[in-house]
Amino acid sequence: MGLSASQARLLSITTRISNNEMESMLLTNAKLRLADKNSIEKTNYLDALEATKFEYVAYDSTGAQNNTAFTFSAVNQYQPVKNQYTFHNAAGQVLVSASDAKKFEESDNLYAFLDKYGLFDQSRDEFDEQMAEYDKQMEEYDKQKAEYDKQKAEYEQKYNEYEQDLKDYEAALKEYNEKVIQYNKDYEAYLESLNRPDLYAKFSNIVGTSQNPSAYCYEQALKGDSGCYLHLLNHLLDFNGQNGRSFTYKTSSGKDVTTGTSLGGMGTTPELKEVSDALNEKNPDGSYTRLCDGDDDLNTAGKQNILEAAKAGGGTPTELQILMSDYIDNGDGTYSLKSLKQKAIDMYYILQNLGGVDSTTIKNMLINFTDGDMKKLTLDEPTPPPKPDAFNGVKPTFDEVAPQAPEMPEYIDKLYDKPLAQWYINLWYAMDSDKVDPESDTLYTIHKQDEKPYYTVPNVQKETTDGNKFYVVVDEDKANNEEWLYFALNKGMITMTQAVAPDDSSQEITWTSMLHTNVSELVEVEDTEKIAKAEAEYKDSMLEIQLKDKKYDIELKKLDTEHNALQQQLDSLKSVIDKNAERSFKAFS
Repeated sequence: MGLSASQARLLSITTRISNNEMESMLLTNAKLRLADKNSIEKTNYLDALEATKFEYVAYDSTGAQNNTAFTFSAVNQYQPVKNQYTFHNAAGQVLVSASDAKKFEESDNLYAFLDKYGLFDQSRDEFDEQMAEYDKQMEEYDKQKAEYDKQKAEYEQKYNEYEQDLKDYEAALKEYNEKVIQYNKDYEAYLESLNRPDLYAKFSNIVGTSQNPSAYCYEQALKGDSGCYLHLLNHLLDFNGQNGRSFTYKTSSGKDVTTGTSLGGMGTTPELKEVSDALNEKNPDGSYTRLCDGDDDLNTAGKQNILEAAKAGGGTPTELQILMSDYIDNGDGTYSLKSLKQKAIDMYYILQNLGGVDSTTIKNMLINFTDGDMKKLTLDEPTPPPKPDAFNGVKPTFDEVAPQAPEMPEYIDKLYDKPLAQWYINLWYAMDSDKVDPESDTLYTIHKQDEKPYYTVPNVQKETTDGNKFYVVVDEDKANNEEWLYFALNKGMITMTQAVAPDDSSQEITWTSMLHTNVSELVEVEDTEKIAKAEAEYKDSMLEIQLKDKKYDIELKKLDTEHNALQQQLDSLKSVIDKNAERSFKAFS
């Protein structure tokens, strides 16, 4: 059974009345918070009326007082009648402006530093002319000196290289002479051990060798003439000393080769028979006594076996390699040296049967046979070292003493404003060493020129390095911020020192530490700016509170009116519902 229209209306009005009461409660609480805020703003305003600040008192050259905000920039700006103060951080570094730091970093000495503040007499026309001439002379001097240094360096380098070449040559010559002595000893020992004639010497004297290629046959063979090469080999194979005979031999590769009979004009030379007989000489077991030296390539170090090398490389020796080698493959991984006669037979076969062998191979094959196998020495004959060329260095065109630099003109930098100069001299020492040097700080010497006094100072060189600075730069925002300075002093982040001149006549100054509250130039005044700001903020806040409070009152009044109307509707609706209930009861009773 659903709600009747009256009951639904009753529920809606009841809900609206409940919401109305909730909104009224919220507005009432908001008015209470406004009252609290009003009380707080009044308290803050009253506190702000007592605000004070420090001002820095300075005086101009006439003695007129000039108060400014107590900032780092104001304290560090020079004025004629003013005490000089510095600020230091916890590390002891003096605080300076970016401008002062730049001037200091660009100056190597006190003169340059003071000059950047325009302290010196600027009438330097005569000196500038002298300096211009000096610069021209220095430019010419630099050119002469550079050329002199270049020529001298080149000369000394060449001479040193020549001396080193001589030393290297003498050492190499000594080593060569020692090798020659040893070579001769080894060769004599070799011949003595054989107790046989020197076949190489005999063959060289008659037919020729690479060291003595005067004989026609050997000389032509070295040029690649295979006919002359065969002619030479005919001299070695079974020669009877009178005429040539044809023989058939077996090569290392198992092939037959037949020699010729041509001996040429040397066929009757007795020494050739001695050489041939030596190659045919055998041991009691039938083996030949004269064997190859075991080096298939005289051009490389150590013993070379081209057969073994071919197999080690995964290949098979060619027929040419088998014939050219000093070795015979035994088939079981071992190798035997060929006899000189077998080597001559194999060479004969190469020239007679294998076409296409180039002249370089023929030449190397012959040299290997004569200078290697026939000579059979383990050492190569020493080669004398080349002698260095005579020294041809050219001495410098200048004297041994370098050109002399021109003398720089002297100029006296004159100071006329002593207090201003003292201010920046004090700053220089504070930034350079954080201390005063009693000797170098006797700063002034007074002079008179045309009855006008001027002062000079010693030109002190900078000590500070980039890795050891006695100063730190204050950025511009902090330098002009009085709140930062006062806060930093109160919290002990920075401290103050004052430059104090002594009472006696010495011109040394000292830096005395002091509290900022004891600075005579610092005065406390009413902070009108802060008070005015606080008053404006207070008025704005009061106006905002009044507007909100008035708005809340209007909204509460509207809610109260609505509440009364809803209450009347609720009472009327309840009366109608009661009458309807009474009639319904009577109808069913």
